[in-house]
Amino acid sequence: MNGSKQKQIILKEMRNIYYKDISPRYDWMGYLITEENKPSYHHIVKAEELKRNEESYDATVENGAYLGKVSHEMLHVIEQLDEDLYESWNNVFSIINESKKFPDEEMWTMIYYLRKESEKLLSEHKKSKSLINK
Repeated sequence: MNGSKQKQIILKEMRNIYYKDISPRYDWMGYLITEENKPSYHHIVKAEELKRNEESYDATVENGAYLGKVSHEMLHVIEQLDEDLYESWNNVFSIINESKKFPDEEMWTMIYYLRKESEKLLSEHKKSKSLINK
């Protein structure tokens, strides 16, 4: 089975576990799921790293985060700018997976804090890029 098909199957499984009878309105970074921000699978431990360690790199629920496409792309920009912030996100995703339930109020507090830090970082990066381009 190709990777894209596998990811779609795992996303559906994750939706059933974490969102049960409700339609997913928000991804795990706190962003609204929309037509422009459709669900996307994020490997917590990168597929390349799993492959390098000779482990299966197929998408799994345990190693996945339920993100929107736009959120997922943002996360990879964050990875390039601030490795610690990126790892903090992955830690939150791992905690959600360990709980096997929709994030609780305490988890949402952590998500919104990381989201605020992420948006600040991305905003500062965008400003510095525009200064460099002038």
